[in-house]
Amino acid sequence: MAKKQQIEGEESKRFESKYNPTILKQLISEKLNAAQIMERMGIKHKQVLKQYILRLCSEEKIYHDVDGLYTKSTTRPRVNTKGQLVLNLESFLPEHIEVQPGDEFSVAYEDDKLILMKV
Repeated sequence: MAKKQQIEGEESKRFESKYNPTILKQLISEKLNAAQIMERMGIKHKQVLKQYILRLCSEEKIYHDVDGLYTKSTTRPRVNTKGQLVLNLESFLPEHIEVQPGDEFSVAYEDDKLILMKV
């Protein structure tokens, strides 16, 4: 097979990595969560951030833990095989509503809607 020759005036497209270990390490040390790190580094997909952190861990031989990296970012939870519906409240609640461990909620069903009310 012959190699494809590049047409004159046409530049080859090459992907530029946004991996920067010093910035990534600084953001992790500031205890930022995954969404904040992705925003500051200009990363669009969580999988890319996972690869960058894995690469940083491999290079430094140190484990780095980032909040929100392994949680699903969906706002459409599903019922599991046990019939349970598990909610990650951080993805549903506005920032001005605070929820603490041990808070209780009541659940009501009206007009094909589940309504969750803080007690």
